[in-house]
Amino acid sequence: MPLICIKSLPFDSEIDVPAMIKSITEDFARGTDVSVEHITVTWEFIPERQYAVAGLMPSTQPQSGSHPVLVELHAPSFHASGSVEAMLECIAFSVSKRSGVAYSNIFIRYCKVQSGTIFDQGKLVRWK
Repeated sequence: MPLICIKSLPFDSEIDVPAMIKSITEDFARGTDVSVEHITVTWEFIPERQYAVAGLMPSTQPQSGSHPVLVELHAPSFHASGSVEAMLECIAFSVSKRSGVAYSNIFIRYCKVQSGTIFDQGKLVRWK
């Protein structure tokens, strides 16, 4: 069920977003104990000049320094803290590798999803 939501400014050059999403999905499956069919990845672009850090609003995604790529990882609460840390590092490595943005310029927030708080495939999803 991991849902990986990625946001960034547009890139300077043309980028194959579908291929990047597919590669991030595959990287995450290989780097974690989650099967590829359970992983969802989205990538959205923040309109230029609508993302400010320290008052600065660039029109394209900086490779390093300011304005990190913003990522939210939504994953079930049953993952141990060590597993969550591994997921975060796996995502950071993959996003950096696939986008060319420095590893240090990626910000990831983990959102713990509790049992019974997800509606999927016509029903509430619960785990123990």
